[in-house]
Amino acid sequence: MALSVLITRRAAVANLAAASLCRPTAAAEAMRIKFASTNRELFDNLPLYVAAGGGMFKAENLDVEITHFAGGGDVVRAVVSGVADMGMVGTSSAIIAAGKGEPLKIISAWTAPAYGIVWIVPTDSPIKTVKDLAGKKVGITRPGSITHTGMLAALRANDLVGQVELVPVGGPGDGWAMLKAGRVQATHHTAPDVYNLVDRGEARILFQTSDYLKDYQQGVVAALEPYLQKNAETARRFLRAIKNADDFIAQKPDEAAKLGSKGMEIPEHRFHETIVKAPAGFFRVGVPEKANFDGSMTEAMVAGALKEAPAYDKVVDRSFLP
Repeated sequence: MALSVLITRRAAVANLAAASLCRPTAAAEAMRIKFASTNRELFDNLPLYVAAGGGMFKAENLDVEITHFAGGGDVVRAVVSGVADMGMVGTSSAIIAAGKGEPLKIISAWTAPAYGIVWIVPTDSPIKTVKDLAGKKVGITRPGSITHTGMLAALRANDLVGQVELVPVGGPGDGWAMLKAGRVQATHHTAPDVYNLVDRGEARILFQTSDYLKDYQQGVVAALEPYLQKNAETARRFLRAIKNADDFIAQKPDEAAKLGSKGMEIPEHRFHETIVKAPAGFFRVGVPEKANFDGSMTEAMVAGALKEAPAYDKVVDRSFLP
């Protein structure tokens, strides 16, 4: 009898062990990232919408919370202050922060060269060329932002330095409101959202940043060194997800346009048009190309925010690339 009980107990233990082996393990808790980016309608944000809507973040077991800010300078401040873990920032803004001693590292390229940022005036405006901006007020997002450096490049090319008042207006929507109110005579905007205004006959595109910024690293991914030291695997997974999103955009522009259109609430055909017209390899995870980085460095120096240019290897950390 005792032997029978012992055998029964052993059988029960064996059955429990077998059941535990067959039972699916609970999924590991997703790695959370607080990610900062510039205004929601910026074309540069497309990989974020594709990675979120296309399952790339989920495949890397990432829970990414995206917060949008008015400009690259604000994104840098969010990352530096700890409000965000990582951010997609204007390269000049990241260089300026690093040059001022912040432990900020660029861990990947994002977008290059300059593309998708335009300058608009009301359709009936007498301003027809950049030279007509002399004596006028023009909206930029924030000092040190892509819109700031892009406008400075246009002013230099047209001998207008010191003749135009640059007014920080925030995002494209804020700038458009100030333009309609007459508080500025021209302002920045972004494709593809700007085409809503053009299609309605309310605005006219004056010029594009790409008319004046040629070798230029427009956007990069940046984070603080202490965060990267503690969350190296999270950073690598994030970049891997974005790389897969970039590949998706290149290979399936129609589907990418649908995801971008949904994320930004912009007509799908306009989004598709913006994707097709983008420079080859515009979205790219990898080391920022030296020529583009140097172009952004030049603009950062011209903006007057730095007295000495930080070295490339002091700003760029390639150890997190997938």
